[in-house]
Amino acid sequence: MSVYRKFRISHTAFCIAYPASLYIVCNAINFEKLAKWFPGKDGLDYLSLSAYLLAGLCLFTAFFTLLAHRWTIKPLAILLTVASAAATYFISKYNVAVDGSMIQNVLHTDPTEVGQLISLQMIPYALFLALVPVLLLLRVDIGFRPSGRYLLASLAVVVITISVAVACLYLNRNSIQRAGTISNKYIVYLLVPVNVVSGTIGTAAHALAPYLSFHRRPPEFSATVTSPGNLVVVLAIGESSRQKNFGIYGYERQDTTPTLREIEGLHTLNGIASVASTLYALPKILRMNRITLPAIVAKAGVPTACYVNYTLYDNCATVGETRVTHCGHGGHCYDEDVIPLLSANLQAYRSGYSFVVLHLGGGSHGPIYRDRIPPEFQRFEPTCNDADVANKCTLDQLYNSYDNTILYVDHVVGEIIHVLDGSGVPFVFLYLSDHGESLMENGVMFHGMPPGVPLPEEQARVPLIVKASVPISIADRAEYQQPDVFDTVLDLFSISSEKFDRAGSFINLQKR
Repeated sequence: MSVYRKFRISHTAFCIAYPASLYIVCNAINFEKLAKWFPGKDGLDYLSLSAYLLAGLCLFTAFFTLLAHRWTIKPLAILLTVASAAATYFISKYNVAVDGSMIQNVLHTDPTEVGQLISLQMIPYALFLALVPVLLLLRVDIGFRPSGRYLLASLAVVVITISVAVACLYLNRNSIQRAGTISNKYIVYLLVPVNVVSGTIGTAAHALAPYLSFHRRPPEFSATVTSPGNLVVVLAIGESSRQKNFGIYGYERQDTTPTLREIEGLHTLNGIASVASTLYALPKILRMNRITLPAIVAKAGVPTACYVNYTLYDNCATVGETRVTHCGHGGHCYDEDVIPLLSANLQAYRSGYSFVVLHLGGGSHGPIYRDRIPPEFQRFEPTCNDADVANKCTLDQLYNSYDNTILYVDHVVGEIIHVLDGSGVPFVFLYLSDHGESLMENGVMFHGMPPGVPLPEEQARVPLIVKASVPISIADRAEYQQPDVFDTVLDLFSISSEKFDRAGSFINLQKR
């Protein structure tokens, strides 16, 4: 006989007890982050907050019960437990919001980023929110009535919980709607595991869309060059580099851009990002009307290449992307390793138009900033070398670590410009970051806000740098939106298409 006896529970009881336990424990840890959006006359609006929490619990219970059957109930419970533990940890430590974009980012996270996110601070969460509950789940013996009876019981649970959820939301709709409006839907992205479930459903729908009959394929389009010329346009896209910490933008803490500061003819513009997730930020720069910039430029007959350190996802699928190989630094690839690919491209250039996209995807991405740059650029010390920056690092350490990445961005962008200058080709070079980064301003760390939630200034304001070997003029604007880059590239190549009006273009070529 086993020393450990299994705990017996009916299917119906489990479908009520398990969701309630998981929901209550996870949301109790981050209760204050959620409750602050329900202000009342004497502190908290307890009635509306309670109604919202009860509605969330009922909806989660209904969802779980619908999928919890004889062969799925335990695997589903284990997956939800582990995912909820992770979501609770990152909400607690980094104030992140968990939505569909966050789920997609997790799926696209490489092993390096996974390693960076692991810290000792995760141990209590992994132990008490994941490991212990999973072991308990494995010991539970769930009893099922005959098929007809247990399905009827499940249906009853679903009907009752959905009815209660609808009643709670309807009777308190004004207060809950007000909280949702004030928080820009942030209250939805904080509610574990409702956020995990909704984000996963959204991600699944996004992944399945190309295989469904109603999925809209990219439209047919034409593109022609109306005024041929000789010009190489190089668009370099960075990662998580915020404008605030660039010396050439007035950052006074320490000079983080010594190379760029010495380059003459540099234009520093006020770039604005609207989303803070690479997966969604790249299309803001490279996609419009469901057509990618490399696709339309190539369609017009302009030779186009994409050289990347980190993938551009499907934003360069039409022409294909070339990833860096044979990297220095002991085989570890850094952003500077795209430069030899650019150099080879420039050496082959003879005349006409040419377009090159560079993805400097290492950039200033956390949580361990030192892993994104070569050791020789670790100049500002002491640094923060722990993923749990909120508890293990001082602000000085955090800023030093981040500023080291900007120092490296300065080096890479400067080297790209030097290569272009040395090649003798006529060129226009643009650099901008996909989004910025929060460094504990207002308690926010890293990046990533759900759709509809305004970006903090640190994540919204990005560097937009322009350098040209040919005479240009730049439209005078207070802000330059990322989609304006799309129009600008088309305008530089004089590409005409029925799908685009180039209204956002901000660079004009001047006649010699």
